Amino acid sequence: MAVFAAVLAVRATALAARTVLGTQPRTPGQAIQVVEAHTRRDVPSDTRDYVFIVNVTNSSAADQRLQEPTLRVTYRTRANFLGAVDLQSADTLLIPAGHSIRATLRFTTSNVIPRHCRVDAYTLLFMDAGGARLVVDASLPHVLHADTDGTGPSTWGWD
Repeated sequence: MAVFAAVLAVRATALAARTVLGTQPRTPGQAIQVVEAHTRRDVPSDTRDYVFIVNVTNSSAADQRLQEPTLRVTYRTRANFLGAVDLQSADTLLIPAGHSIRATLRFTTSNVIPRHCRVDAYTLLFMDAGGARLVVDASLPHVLHADTDGTGPSTWGWD
């Protein structure tokens, strides 16, 4: 029973953290929204491909440049260990002053995320030219569901 309560507490904490991250103030004049996401997983080669489509709005009077977006994939192993992997995109986003752009961000990994784990969250991390860090929750339910081995046994995390 104590293990079940601990697992529930950890899941609640992760949900609260995602809620806080989603409501953090952005850089003035900057708004980022995840519009769409897709994942492709090849189990034999242990590769995962992620595509996130984002709308970025720059309402300031100056052009904005976001350097190499990062995707943080947070996962939990069957032994209930929490892990995270940061994947970088080679893309740089340039948003003209007073405009919005739609960008497609691609990330790929091979033999990094454990095969039999449960992905808990996706977070997009951006850094502007001034060093300000922008954090956007990208945990769309259909992407989380597609990036899993299934529900797992009822003893998941009891190892």
